[in-house]
Amino acid sequence: MSFAERTPKLSFSTQQRLKRVALYVTALLVAVFVTVPVYVMAVIALQTPAATFAGGRVNLVPTELTLRNFRVLLDSTLTVRYFTNSLIVTGSSTLLSTAIAVAAGYGLTRFEFTGKTVAARAVLFSYMFSPIVLAIPLYVIFFALGMLNSYFALTLALTAISAPFSIWLMWQYFQTVPIALEESAWVRGAGRWRTVWDVVLPVARPGYISAAIFSFAVAWNDFTMSRVVMSEDTMYPITVGASLFLDRVTIGWGETMAVSLLICIPPFLIALFLQNYLLQGFSVGGIE
Repeated sequence: MSFAERTPKLSFSTQQRLKRVALYVTALLVAVFVTVPVYVMAVIALQTPAATFAGGRVNLVPTELTLRNFRVLLDSTLTVRYFTNSLIVTGSSTLLSTAIAVAAGYGLTRFEFTGKTVAARAVLFSYMFSPIVLAIPLYVIFFALGMLNSYFALTLALTAISAPFSIWLMWQYFQTVPIALEESAWVRGAGRWRTVWDVVLPVARPGYISAAIFSFAVAWNDFTMSRVVMSEDTMYPITVGASLFLDRVTIGWGETMAVSLLICIPPFLIALFLQNYLLQGFSVGGIE
């Protein structure tokens, strides 16, 4: 008698219960893994250093909340400047990357030309390169053109990172938009541009909003490109600027956690309010 024949077979209801238990345990572990670091960051950011390190150990049970660490950041650092720089380059890169993705994705879907499939796959393949691989050639190009240490150069560099995946995402999404919708508009006399603007883009809204969220996340969290392209302290985005706080004697863990909390707020708000579009766009793109 084989081992499989000797092992009693579980009933269908038992298998379903085991699956649910495994799912709950996995969800609990992921939740703990994600929320504990965020909790530690928030507690240290909202306590005074004296309260955090009272008794010679790190106190993670808040007794009195304060905004003292945020006031230190505003009074003695360039946090506002860094934050403004991040908003400028991230917003510019998100708009540029999304526009390129919409135009390229629509062209790959609706127009036939030699090497189309190869071009589409090459776009996705280019996304696999690490940012540091692109950073050095871009540094040489920007240096030759005299564009280093400028918002425009960093916007182009960040777009080079996010655009390939965004194009691939929009290429996938436009394939779900029925061509019959456009043909109906053409029969009624609409041109190509008006058809795209009035018919295709409203239907493809989840796709390009997902691409925009992805581009925003890439640009907002970037460190490598910003460190290579920008050279002046006042031009750094918040990710690079915050890293400089670790070398300052006057900035402690409380202020460092406070700026980390500030960095988390914009992506969190965008994901919170646009999560439905994000899930729809990525599900069509085959990421789920």
